Amino acid sequence: MITIDDFQTLPFERQCDYVSIFGDYLAHRSDGGLKFYLYHMEGFYVEVTYSPPHKRVIGIFAFHEIMELTPYLDDIDVNISFLSN
Repeated sequence: MITIDDFQTLPFERQCDYVSIFGDYLAHRSDGGLKFYLYHMEGFYVEVTYSPPHKRVIGIFAFHEIMELTPYLDDIDVNISFLSN
């Protein structure tokens, strides 16, 4: 695995390849006609931005700050009812 700094220096196409091979898919969301896919890499996260009208990835954002996960929190369903049994 590589560091976030090394990942950010890769060309865009290589970043796409690296995420698809080594990334663990976590979640997705939609906003403003775009789709965002969240992946966990070893030591950091990557958000891939996909444009449905253009049918292609238009952006990749690598980060390790937990606050960047905020847009995904509304879609996480934590059902803890099994704990009461």
